[in-house]
Amino acid sequence: MPLTEEGVRIDANPVPLWARKAWTLPQAAQVFSLDYQGVRLAALKGDLDTFRPPNKHGDPGRRHVTEEAMLSWIKGMEE
Repeated sequence: MPLTEEGVRIDANPVPLWARKAWTLPQAAQVFSLDYQGVRLAALKGDLDTFRPPNKHGDPGRRHVTEEAMLSWIKGMEE
């Protein structure tokens, strides 16, 4: 992530976080107002479907989750 002159990290993606269709796990937790550790644990246990898009070197990048997967997982927790 690029840094400003003050050393603050900024998101280079112009699409607002709430309007995206997929997020990293910390972003998904922020968008849905959930505890990050709970989202991370669900992903590790396989309860939450994630994918790893390639990074700039072609290696698997950080885990991402789609909006549909998050909504499905949340609905499953409510039942």
